[in-house]
Amino acid sequence: MSEPPALQITLQPNGVAAPAQRVVIIASQVVATALRALTNDDLSPPEMQGGLLGYQFSGIEMSDEERRITFQNWILSKGFQDLARGVRETLEEAVLYLTMSKREAGLTTLAKVEADIAAIRADAAKLLFPKLLEDVNAGLTEPMAFDAEFLSLQKVRNCLEHRGGRVGARDVDDTGSMTLRFPRLRMFYHRGEAEIELMPGEVIDTHEPDNPFGKGEDVPIYMNRVTRTRTYALDEPVVISASDFYEIAMACHLFASDVAAKLPILPSAESANEGANCTDVRAAGG
Repeated sequence: MSEPPALQITLQPNGVAAPAQRVVIIASQVVATALRALTNDDLSPPEMQGGLLGYQFSGIEMSDEERRITFQNWILSKGFQDLARGVRETLEEAVLYLTMSKREAGLTTLAKVEADIAAIRADAAKLLFPKLLEDVNAGLTEPMAFDAEFLSLQKVRNCLEHRGGRVGARDVDDTGSMTLRFPRLRMFYHRGEAEIELMPGEVIDTHEPDNPFGKGEDVPIYMNRVTRTRTYALDEPVVISASDFYEIAMACHLFASDVAAKLPILPSAESANEGANCTDVRAAGG
């Protein structure tokens, strides 16, 4: 009797990062497009036609400015929910990666492997967010850099999805408030001992007579990661600015890359693609 053929399972770290990074790209582009359209719109009520009948809803009176703020918050909240969903999908993919990486070689069938993968995905989908973070962190080569920040992101998502966009009693800490924390990249230069953050469009003119740098000298620009915070009181509406959204989107992208970089590396099979991690099992037919 011939030996059963080997079934090679290829684990790609980039595949773990892909769900969050894909959502970041789509959500950022959709939100930017929607906000641009909102800025240029006159906010007149649209014509709503259903078959032969037209519809008109009443009961909420708002000024144009109130309407614009309400619509902007709605757009941002939907984008925010998608970012949180993308982060969760990446963590669920990390659970699959970590579980499959521990799989021992043995006699099995392709159908059994597929069933096991489906079961792993289903179990990961049932985990509450803190437990999901904990399980993934336990399997990484070193702890995630952003896990505390994304626990706060999940709290904000819960407010937006389940509590009408307001902070509930389940969301606040011992101080009676909820804090959103998210990492952001900051570009800055030194003026003496102070770190001065660069603002969009800022020009550092080293030819000005009162500049603190040498005349005409290059000014070194630095970059580091800092944490931005937003604090909300109980029953306060969660308001997210457009700039906040784009920084949170970038944080989600960095988070996904961080998770992928800290996944354990397995010995690659000779036939594996460069950069992939492989494990072998034997297929027993069927």
